[in-house]
Amino acid sequence: MTSIPVITIGGYLGAGKTTLVNGLLAGDHGLRIGVLVNDFGAISIDEKLIVSRDDDVVTLANGCACCSVAGDLAMALDRFAGRPDRYEQIVIEASGVADPARIAALAGSPGLCRGATVVVADAATVRARARDKFVGGLVRRQLAAADLVVLTKIDLVDPGALEDARSFATAQAPGARMIEASRGRVGATDLFAGSPTRIGRLLACASAGLDTASRLFESYLWRTDSPVDIEALHTVVAGLPDGIVRVKGIVATGAGHRVALHRAGEAVTVDSLAGAPDRRGAEIVVIARAGSIDEAQLDGAFGACLLQRRTDS
Repeated sequence: MTSIPVITIGGYLGAGKTTLVNGLLAGDHGLRIGVLVNDFGAISIDEKLIVSRDDDVVTLANGCACCSVAGDLAMALDRFAGRPDRYEQIVIEASGVADPARIAALAGSPGLCRGATVVVADAATVRARARDKFVGGLVRRQLAAADLVVLTKIDLVDPGALEDARSFATAQAPGARMIEASRGRVGATDLFAGSPTRIGRLLACASAGLDTASRLFESYLWRTDSPVDIEALHTVVAGLPDGIVRVKGIVATGAGHRVALHRAGEAVTVDSLAGAPDRRGAEIVVIARAGSIDEAQLDGAFGACLLQRRTDS
């Protein structure tokens, strides 16, 4: 039986990995693609495309499937690969603070083979991130692991800045292919055309950065079963200190619909989740530099955005 290629999609927080994955899941490409993600909360799956739900796996009408990883990624990968509805490609969306070379090394199980390592880089911020004394080393290692670099948000930079980003990414990932994308649009055939040609360097990158994320970052999760005032929450998230590097959440607004809330750097966006399951409450993940999270302060700030509390006051 032919082994299934495993593609790893990495890149720093807010670069556009989830947008790229959403495009794969919804695309009319004729490929049976299985996608492993950290959680479904970040993935906006149109309910009209879903044909079945089986525990942590959502199967779509175009033959693709999305599986939520709970716990050990290697075990989840093996279970996903062993499903009877066999896939032509498996994609792993790595965390924004993970070393993609380390994730790619998990594709050594029977029935699997290592595919390309794809690193998504934000053209507007990649050079500044790479100079950052806290995360610069991680950003450079992520790029060094790439067989394919997807340079995103090219519509948000001027020609000079775009050329600088191109040159920088090329220097950090010599020999890697590069695709430039506006709004994260990348064709499946372009994405899967790469092959891992620098296995030795990938393994060296993995061994060099095994514990980087755990030393550099910490996380905080806030959950509520009550609806939230999204305007108040937007203000709170926009005002969080510089040590907060990423905020990602799904929020029920109390107006009969849910939205996806994102903060990457200083930019805060709110996107409607049309067709998303109607669940109450909110779930928000905050990722920050180590030592930057004050859980009591975040509990109070987010809690003050609950609609019931604001009505009562």
